[in-house]
Amino acid sequence: MAGAISKVIIGTYKDSTYGRTISTNAFTALINPTGFSFTRKNDYDKLQPIGAVDGEQKFSKAGPPSLQLEFLFDGTGVTEENTGIKLINAIKRKSFEKKAVSDQLYEFYEATGAYDGTIHKPHNVIVIWGKFEFKGILEEFTIDYKLFKNDGTPLRAVGKATFGGSVSKELAEKTVKKNSPDLTHKRTIQDGDTLPLMTERIYGDSKYYLEVAKVNNLINFRQLVPGEELYFPPIEKIS
Repeated sequence: MAGAISKVIIGTYKDSTYGRTISTNAFTALINPTGFSFTRKNDYDKLQPIGAVDGEQKFSKAGPPSLQLEFLFDGTGVTEENTGIKLINAIKRKSFEKKAVSDQLYEFYEATGAYDGTIHKPHNVIVIWGKFEFKGILEEFTIDYKLFKNDGTPLRAVGKATFGGSVSKELAEKTVKKNSPDLTHKRTIQDGDTLPLMTERIYGDSKYYLEVAKVNNLINFRQLVPGEELYFPPIEKIS
């Protein structure tokens, strides 16, 4: 039997350390998006000397990541096929909880973008969808109303949300340290992984792959089995 569908869940926090929880389940999507966009951006110094026709861009800093999600807010109790909107699946004859669109939008914005007077700002959020997790803040939220009752009451809307990555300096440093080649790492082999490739991801250099093979007692490192786990010890222990 297939497992239950994981819903998009948004938890709210008081600040960018994500240590002081307001609610771990502040908002749950009634209908999941069909996908999401995740963007990372590096900033470079593009200034060139006067008269130069070409030149090297020098790295300045890594900008915060961003996450774009489209949510369907449906108040009809059933989602009908709409080929004009990529977000909407062609789900027929399947009933959902019936809740007013305005109430759904209120719950979403209360969780993500509304000003909280007790902390003097909107909440920091963690967006969770299955194994995907994103820590940040709501930067922009656009609502497209698509269907109405005769009296003008919205029956369906698409909310386009952009979240910007936002973590405290301390948390960011912990994340960097967690990825440090000076620590022991455990990784699960994925389809297409090779030992040199996995070694390069951890240490920034593939030259240690034979040492990693010895540590893991690999007889044939060219035939990795997806799903198995490998240990990557600190560099000083294998160099």
